[in-house]
Amino acid sequence: MAGGGDFCRSSGMRQLGRTRGRAEKHAFPAVFLFSFWGYLHYEALALYPAGRSQTGSQQPRGKATLWLTLSLIAFVLGLLSKTTAVMLPLVLLLCAAWQRGRITRQDVLHTSPYFVLALAFGLMSVWFQKHQALVGETLAPASFGERLAGAGQNFWFYFWKALLPVHLSVFYVREKIDATNPAAYLPVLLAVAVFILCWRFRRTWGRHALFGLGCFAVALFPVLGFFDAQFLVKLRISDHLQYKPLIAVVALTAAGLASLPGRRVFQCTAVALLLTLSVLTFKRAQIFAAEESLFRDTLAKNPAAWPAHNDLGVILAKRGNYSEAINHFMASLECKPDNCEAHLNLGQALALQGRFGEAEQHYLAALHSKPFDPETQEKLADALQAQGRGREALLHLRVALCFKPENQTRLGVATLLYQTGDSRQAVVQFRRVLLFNRDEVEALNNLAWILATCSDDQVRDGAEAVRCAERACQLTAFKQAGMVGTLAAAYAEAGRFPEAVATAETAVRLATAAGDSRFAAVNQQLLMLYRAGKPWHEQPAINSRQ
Repeated sequence: MAGGGDFCRSSGMRQLGRTRGRAEKHAFPAVFLFSFWGYLHYEALALYPAGRSQTGSQQPRGKATLWLTLSLIAFVLGLLSKTTAVMLPLVLLLCAAWQRGRITRQDVLHTSPYFVLALAFGLMSVWFQKHQALVGETLAPASFGERLAGAGQNFWFYFWKALLPVHLSVFYVREKIDATNPAAYLPVLLAVAVFILCWRFRRTWGRHALFGLGCFAVALFPVLGFFDAQFLVKLRISDHLQYKPLIAVVALTAAGLASLPGRRVFQCTAVALLLTLSVLTFKRAQIFAAEESLFRDTLAKNPAAWPAHNDLGVILAKRGNYSEAINHFMASLECKPDNCEAHLNLGQALALQGRFGEAEQHYLAALHSKPFDPETQEKLADALQAQGRGREALLHLRVALCFKPENQTRLGVATLLYQTGDSRQAVVQFRRVLLFNRDEVEALNNLAWILATCSDDQVRDGAEAVRCAERACQLTAFKQAGMVGTLAAAYAEAGRFPEAVATAETAVRLATAAGDSRFAAVNQQLLMLYRAGKPWHEQPAINSRQ
């Protein structure tokens, strides 16, 4: 049966706390920039050498080949870290246009290996998102108009956050976009107008602004929402999605400051900015020091951040603070009523408090979104069994077994079959468990008990019961009173009463030493039967009532 302490985190928020993910994000900008830098070196040595003829010496050619090779290797490493690196070839062409005022056939030819790699990894990423990452996830359908309007809003949101990094949060609430409202497209029109203005003055300041804003837009394009991706399920907007595009804004801002008259003005402004941003970074880093502080900070800024409510509830529930955890799960559901994880977690927290009837309702709500999720089916089966509704529990556990054919699930099915009176099918399931793991102690003990004590003569098999019970006792070093008692019943069914008596006496001693007086008393009664040369069999009426 399902574990009692399992809670579900929101996938988008969960990724923020992964050490591996943080390491990738630290390495990715470095390899991306190195690839960009390496190509510029190659370009300066092989394509547009300054101060020497195009037929330069072999040494510059060798260096150029080395820089191109290193750049391509770094590009592949960047693609393996984050496929958003596919935008690098366009950035290289934008840089060529910025440096020389145009893009030549030579530029296109020499960046073609980057485009080939970008296309291959881009198609692979699209396939992965559709057929792997989004499997089992619910992503609201959106028309092209909604995506376009949303992209305009996201562009300016990220741009202003990059320029003014205050009130940062890992989750931002975005209202539903009405694609039929012309006002929804104003951010897109504003962006187009800015680029047209920069193009108008492309021979002066506009050339630099076009390069900076163009690189920002190109690098940001993969996360603007035009393509279906897993992060759109939970985090349509999040600051961590623009750590690569941020490079362009920083470079453009630095270039703008450097153009100010007077070197001292630039130096003072740069120092002031660095100190201010360092303090803000230090304060922000303290929030990321622990997941709980991160989620509480998120909720203080965005109370409607339903993934943060859910994940904070998980942290509190694992700590045993179920009452506060339940409040956060309920708050998550108020913000997003179809939140499957919150329903499942709320059900689990209620079940741990013994409120199985209430837990059942939330498990059913979770199954409405994911009807074939085996974990939810198992948890619902637990709640139903706790309410004495074994046959209903068995139905859900069978569904879980269909989608999760694991031994532990099958063991739960076998146990419920026995408890509901179907000993024959229980034996079949226990044998299947042992087929995959012949040393599964619980299955060995339970199968031995049924084979030794079942009321159905066609089910009982004393010899097999002895083999299973002896193996279970060997695996537990004959120290478990319950298993030793099962072995005594198996000996009795096999007609080996002297061994049954001795084993039952051992079971009584073990139970007494463990303080289990009830089990000791039961085995005392069975011991009387074994001494009289009689095995013990269950009564059919016991199973028929379940």
